[in-house]
Amino acid sequence: MTRKLFVCLLLASAAWAQDSRPIVKSGVIDSAGNYKLTQNISGELLIAASDVTLDLNGYSLNGPGGKLGMGIVIRNARGVKVSGGSISNFAFGVVVDGSSNVILRDLRIRAQGLTVVAPPPETGIMIVQSSNVVVENNAISNVGLGIFIRGGRSYGNRIANNTVTAGTNGVLGICYNPTPTDPNGPRADLVTGNLVSRFGTAIQLSDLSVANVLKGNTLIYFNTAVEFMDQSNVDMENVKVKLP
Repeated sequence: MTRKLFVCLLLASAAWAQDSRPIVKSGVIDSAGNYKLTQNISGELLIAASDVTLDLNGYSLNGPGGKLGMGIVIRNARGVKVSGGSISNFAFGVVVDGSSNVILRDLRIRAQGLTVVAPPPETGIMIVQSSNVVVENNAISNVGLGIFIRGGRSYGNRIANNTVTAGTNGVLGICYNPTPTDPNGPRADLVTGNLVSRFGTAIQLSDLSVANVLKGNTLIYFNTAVEFMDQSNVDMENVKVKLP
């Protein structure tokens, strides 16, 4: 490596570090830019701006427990990436609402495994009326519902290579549903390479969820591996193992 190139790389690295704004408490991110946690924090983070990169930097975002709160909410935003840390003890670990071009990667999301007395159960990731969302390489555990995709304006999402594991109260591993104001379900998603384990139903798609591809997942379940009504959905090369 030449000295000139080495100096350029150092300058680029320093510039990136300066551009990353520290997050030290819960609150709202309302302007574009790079952000990173510099310590563990309690409470919720709302991302209400486009073109945001949030690096949890190996730290934790901790909730109150008791099926309360949302760890990270991405609302009406485009071009958001969240990665690299832990989210624990919220009703919903991450919520993507009315957004597009979002990446959720390398997150460790854990709930308390609470008994499901009324819907919804503790949920790892929920995507509502959002498109082109990538949910990849996350570890979601002790939840009642692992990944929840909702609404007819949710489409073109990629749910890939996640490990989704229930505790003792797992209902649904991956679920596609309408919203209270939209009877249609999500469409044209790819769900692939996921390990979904110890839920009553591993993957369930509502009757108006159409043209979704479920391919190459490993589903270890108690009652039902894959349930859908619309035959435009594709169940392909999924490994299905029923628990005794």
